[in-house]
Amino acid sequence: MATIGVGIANVVCAIVLLAAGAMKLGHLSVFGQQITAYQIIPERLARVAGYVLPPVEVLLGISMLFVPQLAAAAVFLFASFALAVGFNVLRGRTDLRCACFGVTGRHTISWAHVAGNAILTLLAAITFAGHHRPSFIAFQIGVSTLLVIALGAAWRAMAPPLQSGGNQKP
Repeated sequence: MATIGVGIANVVCAIVLLAAGAMKLGHLSVFGQQITAYQIIPERLARVAGYVLPPVEVLLGISMLFVPQLAAAAVFLFASFALAVGFNVLRGRTDLRCACFGVTGRHTISWAHVAGNAILTLLAAITFAGHHRPSFIAFQIGVSTLLVIALGAAWRAMAPPLQSGGNQKP
């Protein structure tokens, strides 16, 4: 049973990396500008990271499914993302866009993004420690879990905002 859990953790991290990197590939220079806006690393390095990070995410996501030991790199990436977002939330710079899944999103950073990256860091650490490639069932469960999360996020994004103040008319 532990092997299935490690496999699910692997699949979740791998697909998140693959999807996040793929959604940034068409906008590398804009992604570099968004990294620069976080003011964590020097501007020149941030712009280079904008070109390097998305292909690394894609390759790491694919590779982790076959070589789970590469999850050590995912631990570093997810922890770095959590720290960068956390520092900016602490600075009160919550107007920054997260750019988690591409540069065209409108989501701004929050503690929820820090928590999400912390959870992904933990899942990557479990993958690294487990050293197991995902079984077919773990792959199915991992993909299904992410699809349910994506559907829930889409549903939430489409829902009309709640109005305060009592009576709402249909």
